[in-house]
Amino acid sequence: MKNTFKLLVAAGLAVSLVSCLKDDEHFVDFAAAGYVAEIPYAANRSIIRTTDSLVRTSATAYVFPLDVNIASPNLPTTSIPITVAIDQAALTAYNTANKTTYQLLPATAYQLTNPSVMVAAGSRIATVNISIIPNQVPATGTYVIPVSITTVPANVTISANYHTQLLQILFFQSK
Repeated sequence: MKNTFKLLVAAGLAVSLVSCLKDDEHFVDFAAAGYVAEIPYAANRSIIRTTDSLVRTSATAYVFPLDVNIASPNLPTTSIPITVAIDQAALTAYNTANKTTYQLLPATAYQLTNPSVMVAAGSRIATVNISIIPNQVPATGTYVIPVSITTVPANVTISANYHTQLLQILFFQSK
């Protein structure tokens, strides 16, 4: 009786362990995944900081980099063009969802110096430059530049959750 019980337990265990090896329903084949365009720091870097209220009087533009990334199992084999744009709809949606009142920075206070970039073959990152002109930033209000990926080639998907970054312009006093 003891031997029969042990044999049944061992057989049941062996059958249950073997059945897990052929579970294709839950297997993700990342090798077959395509290219995804994203702004990789959208989750953790959203404030452009510049020092000193005295800087506000400067007409000299400060250039801030914003990286776009191609996420994929392998490096791209061809160059991939990506275009970004200011996205007022994303800012409106954020304000509504979070009950905030951020405003779009006036167009005279910033410029996307290269909204179309090329991620080179064999690379993942390209950088969009945003120029901020401090003396054009209003002294009151909380201002944001909402940047979204807008255009990619047909073989690239725009990330659903990392395609927009809201960049808050924040001046602070230096000591």
